[in-house]
This record gives sequence, C-alpha cells and structure tokens, in this order.
Amino acid sequence: MRPHDNSESSIRVVVVNESGFICEGLSRVIERFKGIDAVASLQHPQDLGDVAQQLRADVALIDAQFPSQAGFEAARRLGESGAKTRVVILSVNPSLAEVERVLQSGAHGFLLREAGVCELETALHAAVRGEKFLCPTILQRLPEGRTIDAMTRGDSLPAGAAQARYSIEDILSKALKLGILQQK
Repeated sequence: MRPHDNSESSIRVVVVNESGFICEGLSRVIERFKGIDAVASLQHPQDLGDVAQQLRADVALIDAQFPSQAGFEAARRLGESGAKTRVVILSVNPSLAEVERVLQSGAHGFLLREAGVCELETALHAAVRGEKFLCPTILQRLPEGRTIDAMTRGDSLPAGAAQARYSIEDILSKALKLGILQQK
C-alpha cells in the first residue's frame, strides 16, 4: 500500500491495480480532479477492505483484470462487509456479461480502459452519490428495454431484445432516462 496526501473534505479514492505504474498514473490523474483525492494505491485487492476502512475511502477504483477475478471478489466482499466505500471497476472487456457481473458484485460503476478522463471523474462522483454509472460505449450496447437495475439483479433480457447500435442522441436520451446524466 502506498498512502497519498489527502484532504478531509474531498472524495477519497483508493486505486487498485496490479501494476504500480498504472496505479501511480491513475492516482495522478485523480489528483487533478477538483475535490477528489487518491488516498492510497494497492497492487493486491485482498488488502482493500482494511485499507478502505482505515482511510475512510469513499470509492475504490478496481481493475477487473486481476488473476482469478480477485477484483470482482474484492468488490463483492467490500459490499458485503457493510463498508461505505463504493466501487468503480475498470475493464478492457466491453461485453454485457462482464458489465452484469460487475453490477452484481455490488459495484456502482463500470468504465472501459478506453474511457476518457471526464468519464472517470463522472463515475467517481456518481458512485459517491450512490448512483450507477456505465461508460457511453457500454450504454450504446445495451439492448432496448435493458436497465441497469435489471442487470444488477441478473434478470434475463426481455423477449426479442437484440443488441443494436444507437446514435449519440439515443445514448444521451437513454442515459438521462436511467439517471446516469442530469440536465443542468
């Protein structure tokens, strides 16, 4: 574990990735966000529960690509522990099955590694508010009628639902309906 400087009034994030290089890079990116601090970097997800509790972390940003799916297990254990730390998962796998697995583990967000810095910041804020966040690439792949809540529960797809490609307007409209985006 590598603790970082932090502020009591900001969103406190623990970065969990087996690569020290990636942990450091993500921590530096997070430190650029106003009101968000990276309070620790972990290379082993099994330490997450203790560290999150000790540092009063608001969000754990976990890489899904750990061997033996340790990232999913850490997210599930964190949720079952009653900890107030919310989880956002990073993944290279854009499949809906992976997204469902993430949401069913108790995570509040799913980002593909290709996501931009703005999506990361939005996902961290959404998690702290207790909202679910899916990156736009995943929203685009959701079949019509498929909701985040249904994915979290593991409900099967509605009869006749097929994956389709949507325009940016369709994606934004769906994100507004699902409460992922808010109009100002």
